[in-house]
Amino acid sequence: MEWHKLSFGKIALLRSNVAEIMVDEGVDIDVQMVNEIHNHLLSLFTHSFSLLINKSNAYSTQLDALILFGSLTAINKIAIFAPNKLAKLSADFSATIPSSTHLNIQVFTERNEAISWL
Repeated sequence: MEWHKLSFGKIALLRSNVAEIMVDEGVDIDVQMVNEIHNHLLSLFTHSFSLLINKSNAYSTQLDALILFGSLTAINKIAIFAPNKLAKLSADFSATIPSSTHLNIQVFTERNEAISWL
């Protein structure tokens, strides 16, 4: 698996229509970072795609950035891998943001289950 480096994390292409996003430890995701993610994803895919959000590292996301993230219309599904209780609480909250409620989002505690669902 080849990782593409972002200024605050990395993205890997798992399949022709699935990417995994992993944010570095301690990062506070803002709107500029979400735009960087969107631009990178749109450079990888010419069609709709699904995402695995890997929350193995602890990071935060500003509310306006969280709202913007869910606005990318090319996203089919989002699986969030939340390996611990705090990550799961954060992921469950993110899935309730109004811009996210129209997306097909599931939270998983096992990475393989998340990938299988995608």
